[in-house]
Amino acid sequence: MKAFQALFRARWTRSQISWAIAYAYTIYVALSAIPPFKGTSIFSVTAASALLVLLYFFHSYANLNLTTASKFFIIAASISFVWEFIGVTTGVPFGQYSYTTSLSPALGPVPLFIPLLWCALGYFCMEASDYYIMASALMVSLDLSFDPVFSSSSLHLWTWQSQGEYFGVPLSNFFGWFLASLTFFAIFFLATKRRTRSSNYAIVFYYLFGLDNVIGDLASGYSWLALASFIIFTVSTLIIFLVNGNRWRKLLGVSDPATPVG
Repeated sequence: MKAFQALFRARWTRSQISWAIAYAYTIYVALSAIPPFKGTSIFSVTAASALLVLLYFFHSYANLNLTTASKFFIIAASISFVWEFIGVTTGVPFGQYSYTTSLSPALGPVPLFIPLLWCALGYFCMEASDYYIMASALMVSLDLSFDPVFSSSSLHLWTWQSQGEYFGVPLSNFFGWFLASLTFFAIFFLATKRRTRSSNYAIVFYYLFGLDNVIGDLASGYSWLALASFIIFTVSTLIIFLVNGNRWRKLLGVSDPATPVG
């Protein structure tokens, strides 16, 4: 009881409040896969995706300064749109695919919502990473989980012209995701000189959001995909902690190794 009283009396920072809202979002997404919420308009994939974009805008402008948040949005949205446009029209680097009318309106062959989704995923992966190349890998880990479901006959948000190697998705798609992500992360770094540094809050959100995808895979009938996604998200999270040795030592209460005297 005292712990709860201390929680409500504590003076939360703007960052802590924004991450608490983000964690509430992961609960909402988890509920969307469970009856009686599953299949309702409020808990639909469209609603969850729109809320994710709104969460991204709120979160980025609450935790980054106005200039930095705006630069990230402009760079990530424009670069991802260019890559998507190239991908849909040429098949490079993702593979041959096309969007359905489910994501209308569109600018040319690319739905306007898609660059916003890239921005949202890119921001949260960046906040959970110590390096931009790691953030790009986290982007791929997310796509490994949701792309087979989103392109399936049940949701049919986009279609692949030929059956791919990974649950119907071509392996080239994941290379494309890494390349596109790394491109806008690199340009963002050149424009801002901002070095990314992960926070425990962001890492927990990444893992919870990953588990949401696992639940979604299970609810869609993809048990093997769910297992693969669980392994990918768990290993990815462990790697993040291992890259930053000080973080996991603090969490486990392990003291830093003694510096040899010489």
